[in-house]
Amino acid sequence: MSDYAAQGRVRRLVLAALGPPLVVLVPMLLVATVGERLPERVTVHSWSFATRIGFTWQEWSAQPVFGMMMWAQALLVVAFLSYWHVPLGQRLVVALGWTVGLLIPVAYTLWALGLTPAFGGEVRPGWPMAAQVAGTAAAFALGWAVGGPLPRHPETDAVPPPWLRSMPIGAAQRVMFVTRSWSARRLVTGAMLVGLALWLGFWPLILWAVFEAAQARTRLQIDAGGLSVTLPWVGLRRTVPWTRVRHADVMSEPPKGRYKLDDGGWGWGALSGKGPVLVVSLADDRRLAYSTSQAGTAAALVNGWLHRLRAGSC
Repeated sequence: MSDYAAQGRVRRLVLAALGPPLVVLVPMLLVATVGERLPERVTVHSWSFATRIGFTWQEWSAQPVFGMMMWAQALLVVAFLSYWHVPLGQRLVVALGWTVGLLIPVAYTLWALGLTPAFGGEVRPGWPMAAQVAGTAAAFALGWAVGGPLPRHPETDAVPPPWLRSMPIGAAQRVMFVTRSWSARRLVTGAMLVGLALWLGFWPLILWAVFEAAQARTRLQIDAGGLSVTLPWVGLRRTVPWTRVRHADVMSEPPKGRYKLDDGGWGWGALSGKGPVLVVSLADDRRLAYSTSQAGTAAALVNGWLHRLRAGSC
């Protein structure tokens, strides 16, 4: 199995691991620089849980951020391992690591500076909130920038094996195929998350519910540009060009592994939990899997078009 993700993988892993320690290091630097200039007591707004601010080494070291840093580090490592063969996913983990590492320090620093006499005194000003949002976005952008460049994606010009089903496509013909699929499991999961959010009052679960429900309806299109999977309800589309496709086959049931719309070590795709499944072999030794009752027709069309492009005939 080729491993094109090996190029730069160690560098991306180190960069991802550098994010969480900033949760501790940046505020400690703040304590050392401005701690003596902060008031002992301050006036805060209702969303805050404390009115006594004591920026000392002892009080900072007693905060739970050290445990938070370790949890964040562990989660990032696990996420990175799940994207071991996906450089783009690794770059995203780097960006998230830097966002996590700078999110708390940016908020903490701006809060503390807002309490100093030079920036408003003992009453917390309103400007740090907007600065926190901008700082978080900047942290993600910085992490994304340092995570690159990515290795070139492998391509192939091999003709599909002769034992795979193939549809004859003439020199003057063009390819176009469209099918749609439903996933009842996604809809049920979304509904359960909505109910859980209402029961617990934890509204961020609503976002997860929307994410799950949005993937319940998918659309597969095969044309001259490649194979595209679209989420019609949200307008997201992902395309695999023909240069990255080896061949296609049909399976009577979903293949083993993790096949979702985001990349994984096995590949990606949209599975409804029942067969048949169109399984497209990609140049990076992963697969695109899509559940459809027309999997046989789709596979024959993919292989026929690849013969048409690379061999001139079927």
